[in-house]
This record gives sequence, structure tokens and C-alpha cells, in this order.
Amino acid sequence: MNGAQTIVKFLQSKNVEHAFGYPGGPVIVLYDAIYEAGFPHILTRHEQGAAHAAEGYAKATGKVGVMIATSGPGSTNLVTGIADAYLDSVPVLAITGAVARNSIGSDAFQEADINGIVQPITKYNYLVMKPEDLLPSLEEAWNLTTEGRPGPVLVNVPKDILTSEIVGCTTSECGYIRHRPAKTRTDTHREDVYDALLKSSRPLMIVGGGVVISEGASGYLKTFIDKTGIPCACTLMGKGALDEYDPKNIGLVGMHGSPQANIALGKCDLILAVGMRFSDRVIGDPVNYNKKQRTIIHVDLDSAELGKLVKPTIAIEDDAAEFFKQILEGLPETDSSVRWKEWFEDLSHRKDRYDTIKEEMYDPDNGLTPQYAVHAVSKACKGSDPILVTDVGQHQIFAAQHFKVESPRSFITSGGLGTMGFGLPAAIGAAVSSPDRRVILFAGDGGFQMTIQELGLLSKLQCDLKVFILDNAALGMVKQWQELFFNKRYSQTTMDNNPDFIKIVEAYGLNGERVRSTEEFDEALNRAMSEKGPYILHCMIEGNENVYPIIPPGKQNDEMVYPWEDK
Repeated sequence: MNGAQTIVKFLQSKNVEHAFGYPGGPVIVLYDAIYEAGFPHILTRHEQGAAHAAEGYAKATGKVGVMIATSGPGSTNLVTGIADAYLDSVPVLAITGAVARNSIGSDAFQEADINGIVQPITKYNYLVMKPEDLLPSLEEAWNLTTEGRPGPVLVNVPKDILTSEIVGCTTSECGYIRHRPAKTRTDTHREDVYDALLKSSRPLMIVGGGVVISEGASGYLKTFIDKTGIPCACTLMGKGALDEYDPKNIGLVGMHGSPQANIALGKCDLILAVGMRFSDRVIGDPVNYNKKQRTIIHVDLDSAELGKLVKPTIAIEDDAAEFFKQILEGLPETDSSVRWKEWFEDLSHRKDRYDTIKEEMYDPDNGLTPQYAVHAVSKACKGSDPILVTDVGQHQIFAAQHFKVESPRSFITSGGLGTMGFGLPAAIGAAVSSPDRRVILFAGDGGFQMTIQELGLLSKLQCDLKVFILDNAALGMVKQWQELFFNKRYSQTTMDNNPDFIKIVEAYGLNGERVRSTEEFDEALNRAMSEKGPYILHCMIEGNENVYPIIPPGKQNDEMVYPWEDK
């Protein structure tokens, strides 16, 4: 076999169901091998679309998402998606072509040092310079994507390696052994955790994306919550780790989190943080945050996160599922309903108040607001456990606040990087991964136009994907910051020449309609949900709606700003 055939056979051996990519000169031989083998490849309309689709596939399934691109601009177009996957711990494998080995470093046509470019945004990356290194590099790269904290790995293959006969090492046993999984340490700190919980009068659990991606962790979390009665908040990436209909789930924490969750974070005397990073969007300024006296138990698979921003009292380097499993084994019996009764009742009261405020937001007399649209879709989907996907911006936070997610791996968004344009290709990738589940996408008018060409892919695949474009004719989140913190100096945030999205949708052979009122929206939503396949609603929403609560820059979690009277 040549190098191209070796790559295809390797992917087949790993039971890769779908790869997303875009061909080009140096990888023509690879695409010829794909054709010859009948390998399941999906042609996106842009390499960035391939990267985000691979992310969506991986986030929805936990399996490795595979992307393929040619050298130079093909590989550099993957960079945003690779960086996005790195910050959100998504297992993706990028296979790129490179110019021939004798041309590397000569500024040859379509040459770019992709290995140098992605060095800080991959777990590891490979430039294959010997035919006998191809398969071992692929094998180790595959293992690295999911080993320990998941993340992206890139394998860059010169075009003459793709055409070369592969001799020497041709079995997976030849893989390099450079990396070792982290040691688990929960057992050495178990009694310390029990002791800290028993001493606490105002405990709070915060779960992040690490709980979502850890196999079985969500079930163990539910058992732990039920046994202890500890209130639980989630980060944006942790949404779905605990059913949002569970009364112990007090909601999203952080910059746009719920009042009850942020007040709990400000007033608690103990934090049990599992699989989260204490990012600036959760705690604000870590210097000010570290001044507060409280017990912090931080559990994370990546030792680099322990103590990086917040100094923990107890640091545990472990997988989330393993942590909960071991903690549950010897959990002491305690009447938490008595111990934490006053604390939990206070948070429950605040939660009830916030739920009442949200119900007022859903009043159809307020017009077609983003809150109304998101809630209506959530209500229509209740009990069906759909996959919710968002692009990035105000609509992303409205979706996080007002759409209730019922299970892990059912909320897919760009968290760490905040990539506009993520939504549509990621939603397609999620739909490809789970053909029996409905996928819901909320996108803004700005981000949707960044990868709008992937409507061509949606038209080809005919996924059961419902797209809601929330059009406020603005780059909403930036405009909100300009309004609140820059004296309403709206610089370059007005989108006053948005296209007729439905004409574009129809040009791709897809169905959709524009709505301007709550009545039109409700009728269109029924039509969209009643049929199988893609449907796009262009929603002309109220343009002055802002996301609240919001924690202003430099403020703490219990210093939220919101426009309603607190009761």
C-alpha cells in the first residue's frame, strides 16, 4: 500500500463512521484512496466547516472526530476549529497534506508550516518524514486524542509520503510510547472530602465540561446529589451534566448565570468543583476571588488546571466518573436536609423568584423576543431529549438560560474560544452522529453568515436539523457591551444590510420562512417540528433585548446587574 491507502485503512480499522474534509492538490492521492475504498467521507463547503463538523460529531458522541484538509490554506483554514477543540477538550484528529519533503521550507506553492502554527493549540502534532513512521504516528495520534484530557492532534503528511510504498512498521504495535495517563488520586483524599463536607454549612457543587465528557460521570453525579442533597450549579460547558429539571440543579454560574447560582458562589463556605477550570467567565478576577476564605475541593483530570487560577484546599487529579464512584463507596450517612436546610431554602427561594421573572419574559405581548423564541422551542421539545447547538453571541446565552437540557452531550457550543460561525457546521456534525435525534440550532445573524455556505452540505444530507436565526440586525453581544460599558458608542456593530436568509435557504433547495411576531413564530414552529428534515426559521426579533443577569468586568459573582427588582 502507499501512504494514502495506509491512512484510509487505518481509519477503517478504528471504525471511523464519518470524516469531514475538503480536497486539494497535495491530497488528491488520499482522496483517490478514499474513492477506491468507498470510505465514508463528507464534503463540507469550507475547511473550517469540516473542523467544526468534526467537533460537533465528537461532542455529541465522545468518539474521535476526523477532519482532512490539503496543505497551505487548506490546513490553515482548520486552525480556528482546532483551537476551539483545544479549549473545549474535544477529541479530534486532523490529517493534513504537506508539500513534498524536498520542498519543505522553500516557500513552495501552498506551503505553510502548519505544525508550527498549531503547536500551542494541539495536544501534539506530527510531521511524518519517513514512510515507516506513518502508521505509528497515526496510532499514537489516535490514542492521544482521548487519552487523559481529550483534545486535538494533527498529523501532517507530505504528498510524496502519500504516494510512497509503506514498508517497515505496518502494525499498530509499533506505536511510540511517549505518554502516560495521569494517576488517579481520589482514594488518598476521600476522607478529607468527607470531613470538609460534614463541616460545611453552605456547600456548593460546580460541574463543568469534564463531567459531561467523562463516561458515566453524569449518572454518578445524580446519585451523589440525591444522597448528599448538595445544591449543584454548572458552567456553560457543564450544561446537561445534570438534568435541568432536577430541583437540586440551581442553574448556570458565571458572567450570565442565574442569580441563585452566582449568589451561592459568592456566599458558600465550600466549593466542590469537578471537571471545570475556574475560568474568568465563571469567577471573574481570580486575584479578588482568592481573597475570600472558603474550602475549595478541585477535581480535574488535567493536573495543569489544579491551582492554575484558584488555590484549592484539596486538589484531586482524577477523572470525574472515577472521583464520584470512589466518593460514593464510603459516603457517610448524614441528614443533609437538616444540616443545609436554611441554605437550600434560600437558594430555592431565589430560584423560584428567577423562574417567575423568566415566565414574565415569555409573555407574547412583549413581542418576538429571543427569550420567547428559545423558551417556545424548549417547551416544544420537552421530553424528546434533543441536541441543542448554538453559535456564539447573545443568542448563545439566551439558549443557555432558557432552554432546558435533559442529558449530557446534548448541549454543544463554543465555550473557551467563542467562535462565531461554529454553529451550523457543528450542528450538522452532531446530526450526522445521531440520526435518530432531533438537533436544534440557534444562531445569530452575524455568526450564521460566517459559515452560511454549509447550507449546501445540509441540503445534501437532509439532516433533521431545525435552525432558528435570531436576527436583531446587530452583533448583539458586542453591542450590549458598548451600551453598558462604552457609553452607547456603537462602533461597527450594526448589521443593517443583512440578506434575505430565506431566499438563500431556498436557493440551496431547503425549506424555511421568515417570522416577525409571536403568532407567526408559533405557527411556523409547529410546521417546522411536524416534518422530518431541515427547516430554517428567520426570526426578526426585538433588537434592543440584552442578556441579563450580567456580571460587569472586575466584579464578583454576587455583584450581578439585572433590570428587574430583586425580591
